Formats: sequence, C-alpha cells, structure tokens
Amino acid sequence: MALANNRYRSICAELERRIRGGVYLPGDALPSRFELMEEFSVARATVDRCISELREKHLVESRHGKGTFVCEGIDCRRYHIAWIGNMICNGLLPAWWRADILPESAFSARSDWGKLAEYDGIIWSMPGGKLLPAIRECQGQVPQVVMNRTYPGIACVSTDHRGAYYEIGLERLRALPESQVYLLRTGYLNSAPEEYRQTGFLDACRQEQRFYEILTMPDDFEGKLAVLERLSGTEERPLLLFSTTCANTGAVMCFARSRGYQWQNEIFYSDFDNEYPDHVWGTLVTSYVQDYRELTLRSIQTLQEQMDGGEPDRVPEQTLIFPQKQNGGT
Repeated sequence: MALANNRYRSICAELERRIRGGVYLPGDALPSRFELMEEFSVARATVDRCISELREKHLVESRHGKGTFVCEGIDCRRYHIAWIGNMICNGLLPAWWRADILPESAFSARSDWGKLAEYDGIIWSMPGGKLLPAIRECQGQVPQVVMNRTYPGIACVSTDHRGAYYEIGLERLRALPESQVYLLRTGYLNSAPEEYRQTGFLDACRQEQRFYEILTMPDDFEGKLAVLERLSGTEERPLLLFSTTCANTGAVMCFARSRGYQWQNEIFYSDFDNEYPDHVWGTLVTSYVQDYRELTLRSIQTLQEQMDGGEPDRVPEQTLIFPQKQNGGT
C-alpha cells in the first residue's frame, strides 16, 4: 500500500511540475489516460486518481468526450524558496521553484533571520533545536514547513517516530511477557526523533504495565559493549532490547555473539534504521526505515499549498508518515 501511495503521489507531482513549468500550457490537452498509463506503467485507477487531484487543485478540467485540459490562467510564476538543512531534495524540487540550499549555520544568529523575509517560502529540513526560535519568528510571516520534526502550531511533515515505536513496543511486549526490557539510547545526541521514539516506547510499556530500564549508550563502540556486558543473564528470562537508533546495532550483535545468545530465543532486538537497507554482519533486525523521498514530496506539496493561498483546512498543521517496517525477526 505504501509503495502504491508513493507512486501515485510521484505521478501527481510530475504532472503538476509539467503544468506549472509550461510543458503543458493553459488550454493544452493532457495526454490521454491510456498514454499516461503507458508512460508511468500504472493502472487506469491510478491515473484517474491523479487527474482527480489535479482537478481539485484547479489545474485541469475534464471535457466530456474530449479529454482533460490545463485550466486557463494557471499561475506559473517561479517561487523563491529557502531550503535550510540537510540536502535530501536532489531532483525532487519543482521546476517552477528557484531554491537556495542553505546550511543551518547561515541562520544561527538572530541578526540573520531578517533575510528569511525575502523568500516566498521556507522548508526547514530536519532542523536542530537551536533553530526553533527562528522558525517561530517566521510563523505567520513567511509560508514554511518543518520536515521530520513536529512543533505545535507550525506546519510539519514528519516520520511518525512515536507511533512506530509504540506499535513495535506493543507487539514485542505482548509476544514476550516474561522478558527483561531495555531501551538503548544515545547519550551524546539527544535529537528530537530519538525523543519521539523513546516516548512511543514508554507509552507501550505503560500500556502493558511492564517494567523497563533505559540505558544510555556512549559514542564509542567499546563503551557500548561495556554497558551491555552489565546486563543480567538470560538463563530464565530472554532479553528484549529496543534502540532509538541503528548506531547501537553493531554493539548488540557483538554482545550477543560473545555471550552465545540465540536470536529469537534468548535475545530479541529492534532498532530505528535511518539509512541502511541491510544490517551489519548479514543479520537483518526488526527495524523501521524512514521514507525520505515521501517526506520531501509531502513537504513540497504542503508548502506549495500555503504559497498558492489555498484554503487553510487544506494545509495540514501536522502530517505524520508511518515508516516502513522491516521485520528481521531478531
């Protein structure tokens, strides 16, 4: 379902890009539904859904027996955008956007914030906590979207970190009612997503009325192993480990191997994988993977709606995208 939804959205974004970029001019007919099905290798229902969304945005109109046409008077002006933060937007920005890709350091001082008023819109890509005052300063002044963070009262498009860890926590806690439960989190990087994941884990433990311990993991590999070596044995109770990041996965693998623990018997492990399609040492653990492409496309769509002056109820204050689950069984 997630792949189908991503495909549908990418086709919508491409057709809108062509319309706003002048590939299809006002009054032009769009390719027939059959031609679009052939071009994008999708079913008729997917094309129909895309055309329906373009009609809702008043970009096209359907004429009975004649086809679908680009509406007259489409605003094709080029928006000037500030993209601030990690650069994961390559190849995804609309052709009608002129984007300045800027590092967070460009707005570290309050005196720099005034430059943001020159832009038609802003996307804050996974901003650090130090930028929150600047984000709040821009609220109501410049259309903006925060990507992969959630702040009350600000349009956000984020991975559902909390919901994912609540779901995986309930699943594991109910399957292993006698296990010893631990959450592994980093001590050197207290990021907002890690806080969301920890909150979801705690929600699950409270729901199941389970005792847990939170272990702060050092940055260095040997330090991680030292923390894990202090865990009690699993002769009678299996270990159930959750990690807020994939940075602890290698240490957990080493720890399990040194103790001779059997996966899915004496030890179970889940993490949140930000980057890798596969895990270390040939072992695929149960993990959640963020869809950065979908985060980017939905952020672009949300900002576009704000800049186009759409109805307020069509601009979600918070959009949560559930991450892809990789069930590796460990």
